[in-house]
Amino acid sequence: MPSVADELIQLLRRRHLLTAEQLRTALGVSPATLMRAVRAVPRGEVLGIGRARRSAYALRRPLRGSMAPLPLYAVDAAGRADQVGLMHLAHPHGTLLELTGHLDDFEWPLVQRGTRMQDGWFEGVPYFLQDMRPQGFLGRQFARANAAMLQVSEDPVDWSDDDTLHALSMLGADQPGNLIIGEAALRLWQAAQNRGPAREPIAEGEEAPAYVELAAHAMSLGHQGSSAGGEFPKFGAARTLGGVPAHVLVKFSGSDGSPGTQRWSDLLTCEQLASEIVSTLEGLEGARSRILQAGHRTFLEVERFDRHSMPGRSGLCSWAAINADWFGLHGRSWVEGATALAGERLIDTESVRAVERLVFFGRLIGNTDMHDGNLSFRPGARTGTPLRLAPVYDMLPMAYRPQVGVELPDVTFTPQLPLPGQRDTWSEAASAAMSFWRRAADDPRISASFRKICERNADLVADARRRA
Repeated sequence: MPSVADELIQLLRRRHLLTAEQLRTALGVSPATLMRAVRAVPRGEVLGIGRARRSAYALRRPLRGSMAPLPLYAVDAAGRADQVGLMHLAHPHGTLLELTGHLDDFEWPLVQRGTRMQDGWFEGVPYFLQDMRPQGFLGRQFARANAAMLQVSEDPVDWSDDDTLHALSMLGADQPGNLIIGEAALRLWQAAQNRGPAREPIAEGEEAPAYVELAAHAMSLGHQGSSAGGEFPKFGAARTLGGVPAHVLVKFSGSDGSPGTQRWSDLLTCEQLASEIVSTLEGLEGARSRILQAGHRTFLEVERFDRHSMPGRSGLCSWAAINADWFGLHGRSWVEGATALAGERLIDTESVRAVERLVFFGRLIGNTDMHDGNLSFRPGARTGTPLRLAPVYDMLPMAYRPQVGVELPDVTFTPQLPLPGQRDTWSEAASAAMSFWRRAADDPRISASFRKICERNADLVADARRRA
């Protein structure tokens, strides 16, 4: 006859997460008997979640045969790493985060109505770790380079949560943000700090030949550094800026001189201009960037705002990751997302207005790719709200990107007028958009044909602003 502990295991294997009350009812036992059964299960296979009336239980899930929890570390702006918690994996999915400190000391919000997040329970990988998944151009190259060793698919899109956690716990020493999963990955990070960068930071004035070489390397053998998302070809680098070492991500165009390549070169320059101009809008800051042209390529160098000097790091989380766990508003407007965040008191009303300005600006410069992953937040404990807007990135006129192959699209640009209640915010954005198009129309780094488009679009936005 099976014991109560055996029946408990079988029940949790069938039903996933169950409250203490549900377990007592299903097993027909008293609270004391249930607790004895939990303690009788060997090797801590039963995970206890919450306390008192919030108590619930799940079975522990092994990761590659190991039942050990994964330590979670955070690196601060000064480059100091501390353990912030332990991650316990649950059967058949789900994660229990056991914090080292108090709930209020953790930098990401964990109190959400209708969930067990404040108890440390997540149905999958915690939202603030989602952006660490290898993705985009660099993520695919990381996967190809390490698939055999990690025993995973060469395409990270195919990875399960366990594949992702295994890869990150072994090699995830330089992912976006400031968190590191697992002792092996932390030791990789520590070793890198001890020996310094694999190569000296690129000296000021030496960027051109270095970037030409790194672009060729990224296109041939692949680059195995940070797996910041995005499909555009890019590489990571350490360079000296103003005499201080800095981390940068560098996007680059092709080098074949085709119309499609020229258009991407134009768009990279536009992205740099947009980053400068968006900083003139209240509540917004653009990622600091610069353009370099060498080796028949255009390079857009963007300073990483989740890195500080060489060792320091800070937290970063995309709206895509927050949205998936908190709201489920996939593909909706950033303004709708910001409104939902304010409804949960995660951001303030001024941040909502700033996002509204950003969306209007993006539309008025022809950005048709303002997806959930292109808006991010930093922890905002010192600002009075749990989240604050991160610097703006990937803001450019994507309506003009080359289509299949190198075919250039025939775009009809029609600025959308605001609704009555949006006039003030829209007008601010329109003024910035006019500045963007005019600067692009005068920029000699942009092709003559695209400068004509920019000149026409500046007039169209100006006319729309008069009518609004």
